[in-house]
Amino acid sequence: MRLPILLSFLPLLLSAQSAFLKDPDIVWAAEIEQDWVLDIPSLETEWEEGITTLKLLRTEQNESYWSSAYLADLVFQAALAGKLPVFKDAHCKVPMDANDAYPRMDTIVTFDPETYEEKVSIVYFEPEPHYDIKFWRLRQVLAYHKKSARWSTTVQSIAPMIQIENPEGDSIGIRPLFWFRPDDKRQKLSAKGIVWAKETRNKQYKTQVPTDPKTLVKVSDGFQFPVQHQLKAFETDFKTPFYGTVDEKPLSQKDRTSMVAKSDTVVTFDPETYEEKVVVVNNEINPNDIQQLRLVQTWYWDERRARLSICLDAVGLLKDEFDDIGNFKFSRLLFYRKRDR
Repeated sequence: MRLPILLSFLPLLLSAQSAFLKDPDIVWAAEIEQDWVLDIPSLETEWEEGITTLKLLRTEQNESYWSSAYLADLVFQAALAGKLPVFKDAHCKVPMDANDAYPRMDTIVTFDPETYEEKVSIVYFEPEPHYDIKFWRLRQVLAYHKKSARWSTTVQSIAPMIQIENPEGDSIGIRPLFWFRPDDKRQKLSAKGIVWAKETRNKQYKTQVPTDPKTLVKVSDGFQFPVQHQLKAFETDFKTPFYGTVDEKPLSQKDRTSMVAKSDTVVTFDPETYEEKVVVVNNEINPNDIQQLRLVQTWYWDERRARLSICLDAVGLLKDEFDDIGNFKFSRLLFYRKRDR
């Protein structure tokens, strides 16, 4: 496993850490950034992209602009109405007016070939958030807790990302429309204010979370590699529950023991003596083969509060699998550790 870098810059990074990092039980933490595509029209495609729709509710308040079941419309309308504070920067320090955020105005210069006169006109474009917002850039801190061998997250900020076009209509880049602060408070799906809710699993390429992220904000001695500590807890601490899937019962001690040290019977053949030999090989889990984490989170939009909540449900370890000559085949889930609720 690669050694995390930037350790020498920890004092500078600590100044920006969230208050929850002062918890002495948190022994490792890193800032992570993910680019999420959430507004996927097809439910089948949603599943392939790690998205599961949990709730969509049309109300009198949102039916006038709900062109489809899109978070983009809900957030943009709340920002226009002044119900959702938005900012120019990712640290949410510089407030802005949502009316100024959208590139709805353009200057077009036309030329009359007969009079040789130039004419400048202003063209206004009607915002279409569900079309113009391409993805969501989420910034959060992922932390590891020593005593409970679990993970937690705290959300810092999020931005709808829009496409920038030149006068000819060609794409020339992506930029944040604005930034705002979600929270990480668990919501009730049955609450009337919750009109949109989805579960996310970071299957999308730009949402992957490496086990050695670059921007560390806290590392205690001996915990440079928290995955190793969690694997040890999985092997020996049978009071701490681990799961094969998010919704099933905890794995039994027998299941966990067999997963950690699988034994395979290998039969070899000596071409000279024609003798068969049976060898038992123990395939223990190599921490170096665990390069990715799978985060399961639930996103809620509260229409009454104009607030987005992003809550951690579980974190899983993904193990890389290789063929007999060392070629990478795929990554498979080892187990989940749920967030205490």
